Amino acid sequence: MGKIQSKNNKKINLLIFIITIVISLFLIGRIYIADILPFKFIVYALLFLGAVYIIIGLIIKNIKSRVVLGLVDIILLLLSTSLIYGIFKINETINFLKDNLNLNYETYVYNIVVNSDSQYDNIDDIKDKVVYSYKDMDDMSLVEDKLKSIEFKYLDSYNDLLDLVLNDDNNIILVNSGIYDSRIINDESYEENTKVIYSIEVKVEIEDSNNDIDVTKEPFAVYLSGIDTRSSTLPSRSLSDVNIILAVNPTNREILMVHIPRDYYVRIPNTTGYRDKLTHAGALGGINLSMETIENLLEIEIPYYVRVNFNAVVNLVDAINGINIYSDVNYSFTTHTNKNCEFDPGYNYVYGDCALAFARERYAYETGDRHRGENQEQVIELVIKKISSSKTIVSNYSDILSALNGTFETNINYDNISDLVKMQLNDMSSWYIESYNLNGTGALLPTYSYPNQNLYVMEPDMNTVYKAIEKLNNILDTN
Repeated sequence: MGKIQSKNNKKINLLIFIITIVISLFLIGRIYIADILPFKFIVYALLFLGAVYIIIGLIIKNIKSRVVLGLVDIILLLLSTSLIYGIFKINETINFLKDNLNLNYETYVYNIVVNSDSQYDNIDDIKDKVVYSYKDMDDMSLVEDKLKSIEFKYLDSYNDLLDLVLNDDNNIILVNSGIYDSRIINDESYEENTKVIYSIEVKVEIEDSNNDIDVTKEPFAVYLSGIDTRSSTLPSRSLSDVNIILAVNPTNREILMVHIPRDYYVRIPNTTGYRDKLTHAGALGGINLSMETIENLLEIEIPYYVRVNFNAVVNLVDAINGINIYSDVNYSFTTHTNKNCEFDPGYNYVYGDCALAFARERYAYETGDRHRGENQEQVIELVIKKISSSKTIVSNYSDILSALNGTFETNINYDNISDLVKMQLNDMSSWYIESYNLNGTGALLPTYSYPNQNLYVMEPDMNTVYKAIEKLNNILDTN
């Protein structure tokens, strides 16, 4: 009877042993297919697991002690649990990357706007009415199909369109949300005199980006655009309040961050007449027009972009349990949730809301937007450094992915990220990060978007522009 029980125990040991090996092979195969770890890591894992399984196999074969075999079962079950957890994390990572990388569509958000005194309060009130709009896409049928009961008439300019609802309570307009937000920022009375009664989203497919850059060997530039929206949607045409160029040299492990003030008075391609604020380029033509504007200003090519909404800052800083910000002023910042954040001169440990308030503030400083750019760069650098630490990655991994999911858009593809991750893991070299801010002089001037009024703009200090071009050329090896 004892021999039969012993044989049964051996069979159970062997079954658990085989299941654990199968789980291990599945995990290794999943990692190999995902292509997110250097091949040498996979080899190390196979050698380690192989040695462990040889030892365990010999124990199962040669040891008859029920206590020892029971301990082996416990070890195998713990190992299987760990391996299954690893499979879950690998799948979580792959799904996150596939969902957020290599964007293949653009999202346009349109508001239906009427006069604040209008009798119209919702979409049902304007059925069979005439709605005026502006063709900011070659094909507006996607917009019209969402509002089939409405007759559209198109005007020749955004300004004429926006003014229409101020002149008559019965007029109805449909306008890109970026243009509407721009008008509100530049004319506070406009929000008081109008109301949004409905909004729609239109997704337009775009061609996949086929960048043939080897990001592990060739320098490249990334445009980081911060969008002031706290909804789950990042409208493709929106004011860009943060404009930072990341020039990356993977060979030298150097990153240069160049901050361009949102009010920089620049020439926007495909427009005539006045120059305009850089932030307006995003509202007029989306990320591509912003990139083209910056490319002309800094004389570089920008193959990649990352668009981030302000939710990303709040969620990400919370996910990594805060950052230690250095402030050179004593100031009380107010968050978008009306929370007060007291900053003393020196280091202040803060979480998401206060980190965002710090990154957005400009009125507390004599140099205004220039100082805000420095604060934004500090927040970015602190987040990068903290995420890069092994302790943070291990303990906050799922929280970091959840914080970032859906808060950004990018044309960087899966292979680009995979190559960079593998390159970094191969040698774990440290990166040198430098910041540089473009400067200028404040002025009140007409703009392309608002030719009939003077807006605050920043006339570029061309010495700082030329210096930025020189620094970028050094990092990007374009000399």
